[in-house]
This record gives sequence, structure tokens and C-alpha cells, in this order.
Amino acid sequence: MTGSGSIQRYRRAAGAAQAVLFVGLPFVQVGGGSALRFDVPSLTLHVFGAAIGVGELFVTLPAVVFLTLVLLLVTVAFGRVWCGWSCPQTVLGDLTRLVRPWPGRVGRPWRRAGGFALTALVSLVAGAATVWYFVPPLEFLADLAAGRLGPVAAGAWAVLSLVLFLDLAFVRGRFCATACPYARLQGVLYDAHTLTVAHDERRDADCVDCGACVRCCPTGIDIRDGAQMECIACAECIDACRPIMLKLKRQPDLIGYFFGEPGRPRRLVRPATVGLLLATLLSLGATVAAARTVAGTALDLTVVPDSGFAPRRTPDGRTLMAYVVSLENRTRSPLTVRLSLAAGGLEISLRPPQLELQAGEHRRLRVVAESRGSAGRRAATFTAVAVAPGGRTVSRASPALLVVQESP
Repeated sequence: MTGSGSIQRYRRAAGAAQAVLFVGLPFVQVGGGSALRFDVPSLTLHVFGAAIGVGELFVTLPAVVFLTLVLLLVTVAFGRVWCGWSCPQTVLGDLTRLVRPWPGRVGRPWRRAGGFALTALVSLVAGAATVWYFVPPLEFLADLAAGRLGPVAAGAWAVLSLVLFLDLAFVRGRFCATACPYARLQGVLYDAHTLTVAHDERRDADCVDCGACVRCCPTGIDIRDGAQMECIACAECIDACRPIMLKLKRQPDLIGYFFGEPGRPRRLVRPATVGLLLATLLSLGATVAAARTVAGTALDLTVVPDSGFAPRRTPDGRTLMAYVVSLENRTRSPLTVRLSLAAGGLEISLRPPQLELQAGEHRRLRVVAESRGSAGRRAATFTAVAVAPGGRTVSRASPALLVVQESP
């Protein structure tokens, strides 16, 4: 990846861990399915064992708000550490560093050729890994090996890989310096105590104008010119300057991480950070509550009267009424669902009384209720009960209207 300085070793480790996590997470199985995947055919988001149907995706709103507030809080307190340590643009750029010409190593065209080959490989793997968050990876690889990969999956893989290759081969750090919207946002969020990479102007006399900090910068800036939007806080200039200062027997932190301007007192606790921290904690609580709600809903039930089946009375005194029942199994295992209808102590039977739902299945069916009693409209409760994986009994109830016809 990057140079051999002390900070870069940590960046290499962080980048490698994130790359392994991104590529490997789709292979992790939780409850019989991918740990994180949006299943397009069923429009269901699978998140570490929980299945969220398209009708309940609104519960992800607290999670989006939480992640946004975390990003804002980190930016106010620690500047662009995301850009320098975790952004995919930076991580993939470090993995394909051979594409970038190295100062002082001209006349070695094989480095560039090898860099482009490595970039193509990284782009193909990263593009495929992105598709795996929508298509099961083992299924993807099996179809690819058999030559029957569908046009949608193949097309998405090709487009993603091509865009990544063009970005990593020809754009690289210029994207961070010119097009990244987060770079513009930081100018609004920064204050006098935000963590930045800076040149200590109090020690200008120690700078020997070697240019090492400029040559190593992935966005092509001169850190000595002061705070700049293009700086991604990758600390390459710190590690480039450190050995020179040590060789000259001077203090090594001529360039370093500083909270605000070098030499000024730092304040981590201030109104902006406290306010954002409180808002982040509140959104985290809302996210946990929403996650518990979804995780506890193994079975979904919706009941409406069947408009195509008018209530009717049989010669033997029974009333027949039909409902349109929608059931969804949100677990990763088959469920046997028992149906019942209760209304003021009446004897009511249903056809069918139970049904089998496969894992993740959504079914819509007509259920006919037979009842006996005096004529009239009655409030009723329609209930579905099943045993979820682990032996836990789950049930869902829905209000319903029962109409008992008069005798003919």
C-alpha cells in the first residue's frame, strides 16, 4: 500500500481489514442466509438474521439518521479521518498504488503495466463483491463457473468493474480534491479545534524544503500552505517528513496531527460535539428499538373482507364469510401457521385452518369462516400462530369484521 512509515503501517492494517470485511461479509451465514444482503426477487433486506420486507424498510430510517450523525460527529471532532483511513476510494487507491508513478523511478514501464493489471483485478473483485450484496455469492460464483450468469448480474458486475477501473487507473486522488462532496461538507463542519494534519508554522526554520511531503501526497497539495480542502488526513506527509527530521537530529513532528492550529490549546468537549453526541445517542436508541421490532416480527398478517364473496346463510343455519389473508414468513425456516377467528364467544371454524409457509414466503389466499349465531355485524379478531425457530411461539392478530346473516 503506502510508505513504510509508522502511521502507514496502521493504515495498511486498517485498509486490509476493511477489504476483507467487505469481500467476506456476503459469505457469512446468519440464520441460514447472508449476514447482509438485499434480496431483489423478494424485495427483502436481510440484516444479521432479521428479514425486513419492502413494506417495512421505513424502519431503516433511524439507522440512516444514526450513521449520518456519526459521520458529522466524527468530522467535527476528528476531521477527515474517514477519508484517510476508511473511504473505499482511499483503501482501493492504496491497494493499487503501483499505478501511480513513483518519484525517482522512471524508466520502469513494467511497474505501470503491472499496476494496471493489479487495478483490473482489484476492480473485478470489488465489483463482484458489490453484486454479492444483492445476489448470493456462492450462487453467483457457481453460475459464473457454469457460464450461465444472468444478464442483470453480469451487466452490473461489468459496469461496476469498469467504473472502478477507470477511477483507480486515471482519476485516483483527483476525485478527492475536486469532486468529492464530503470535502465540501468538511468546510462547514470544521472549527478551531477539529483534528487536522498540519505543518507547524512555529518551526518554519526547521523545514529544509526537501519536497518529500509534496511528492508523497495522493491529492498533490503542499501541506505547508496551511489548511486545505483537498487534504484527506492520510498522514503520508507525516511519515515522509519524520525520517528527514530525525536524520537532521530535530524534533520529528514538524508535520503531524493537531487539534486545530499547532500550539493552541485543544477542546474536545465543546457545544458542537456535545450536541451531536446527544443526537447520535438518541438516534442509536431509535435504531435499536426499530431493530427489535423487526427482529421480533417473525410472522406478518393482513386481513381484509373478500369483496368477491358476499356473506351467505346456508339452509342448516350456518353463515359463510370470506376474507383475503396475506401472510409472510420472515424467518429462514418453514413455518406451520394455525389460523383462528374469535368474535364474542361464537363458534367459528376456518377453511383452511392452517397452512405451511416456506422460509421467506409471502402468500395471499382466501379463508372462509363458518359461524352460527344471531344476525348482525360483530367485531372479531383474526389470529395466526406459529412456532418460530428455537421453539419460540409467535403470533400476529388483526381486527376483522364478522357478518352473520339472517335465516332465509
